Amino acid sequence: MVEWGLFVPLAYLPSYALAHGIPSAIALKLLAVFNAASFFGRWGPSFVADRAGRFNVMILMVSLCLASTMGIWYLSGSSVREVLAYAIIFGFASGSNITLTPVCVGQLCETEAYGRYYAATYTLVSFGSLTGIPIAGQLLSTNHGDYRGLIIFTASCYAAGLVAFLAARILAVGWK
Repeated sequence: MVEWGLFVPLAYLPSYALAHGIPSAIALKLLAVFNAASFFGRWGPSFVADRAGRFNVMILMVSLCLASTMGIWYLSGSSVREVLAYAIIFGFASGSNITLTPVCVGQLCETEAYGRYYAATYTLVSFGSLTGIPIAGQLLSTNHGDYRGLIIFTASCYAAGLVAFLAARILAVGWK
């Protein structure tokens, strides 16, 4: 579910910025900012996860993706600062989605079964990765260039992912 929303900002944030009057020199650099933040988001939360719990950190990062999407991107309009803040915060938080998912999957099974769990997980993830951007594009087209539907779609994917990670955490380790 998270994968449906993960790639939408990567694909549409620069065009969102251009459509909202942000100078092209800034709009076209948003992906670089996003990816730089994602680099740190792949490392930092992973170290914290070893101490605070993998599911706990993943739930925190998915919550941050959801909160930044609705609290910053949805409300940002033509504010350069807010769009840059979103690229940094979402980039950082979503970076951990890529690195923590495999270790969360590993907590749900015995070591001998990890290959099957991992393959099943990423087979399902591939459908989200392949369909998320076209779905968002259709929402953008249907809404005549209004990005709100696309942003709500992204947030909804993260909300569903948050529920799924919370359920998996409870099933794996209980309420500790």
